[in-house]
This record gives sequence, structure tokens and C-alpha cells, in this order.
Amino acid sequence: MSDSTQRRWLLGALALSTIGGLAPSVSLAHRAHVTLTRLAANSRNRRWEWSHSIHFHDAAVALRRLEPGKGLQPVDPAGQARLMLEIEQRFRWTTPSGKTLQPQAVGAELKGDGLVLYQDCEAPEEFGLYQVECRLLHEIFDAQSNTISIELVDPPLRRQLNAGKPTTRFELTARGG
Repeated sequence: MSDSTQRRWLLGALALSTIGGLAPSVSLAHRAHVTLTRLAANSRNRRWEWSHSIHFHDAAVALRRLEPGKGLQPVDPAGQARLMLEIEQRFRWTTPSGKTLQPQAVGAELKGDGLVLYQDCEAPEEFGLYQVECRLLHEIFDAQSNTISIELVDPPLRRQLNAGKPTTRFELTARGG
């Protein structure tokens, strides 16, 4: 396949995917709106590390709905920063003493058919009951489901928090470092 043929094929595919994104009732990329958040401890640097995986199509739709007319895309730093802001606003991690953790943005990457956004913070030193609240993309998608995998405990604790349910909280007992 020549470079010009390949380029035309890619532009055609891009045009079709754009049209599909403009008419979601006609063309759905997938059936479920699900995110996966993983929290793990990095013992080398004594930090907690988060990765938030969002399906690429959901990230693109979310950006269009969060910032209409701005043309933000999941592949652009501005689009990734807007999604990171959404994560910061929709997740709440509370320590046993009531302190709210403030994870910092570390970066983002495209991985498979998703966008992964990374955060970290200094590992808290507290033992006890931590509380997690998540409403990520619940205002964007009626059937949004957020899977959270807490890999600070063995075996890992996994919870699914769904939009439209009376509560999006769960608690875990973990040691900070």
C-alpha cells in the first residue's frame, strides 16, 4: 500500500469515526460506560500511585459534554488536563483522621483502546478506616460504573460504584506506607 493510499484510508477512517461520535444513537463504540481505578503502594519511594483507565470513546464524549465547542481531545494535553481535573473533583479519598488526600497529576498515556491518567501522593502513615467516594463521569453517563481496585491490601479489594445508586462510598482498612 502506498503512502498516499494509506493516508487516504486513515483520513477516511478518521472521518467515519468522527461522524460516529456525532451520532451516538446510531453508532455506539461499546455498550458499557466503565472506568477502572487502581491504587497501589510504591514501597521504593513511599508513595501511593493511582491509575485511572477510561475508554477512549467515553473520554472523547465526556470532553465534548464537559467543554462544549472547545474541541478538546483525549490525545491532547489540554483534554487530558481537563479529564484529570474531573478526576480530582469527583474522587474523594479520606484518611481515618478525616484528612482528605490530595493526589497530584503525574501524566497520561494512550493504552489500547483507553486513556490512562496517573496520580500519586506521599503515603499516609495512618492505620484504620479509609473512605473513598467516587462520582467520576456519573453526570456524563446515566449508567456509568466505576471499578476501584485497592491493591494496598492482600488480596486486593475491588468495588464497583455505579451512577444512580444511593451511595458511592466504601471503606477499607489499610496501613499508609
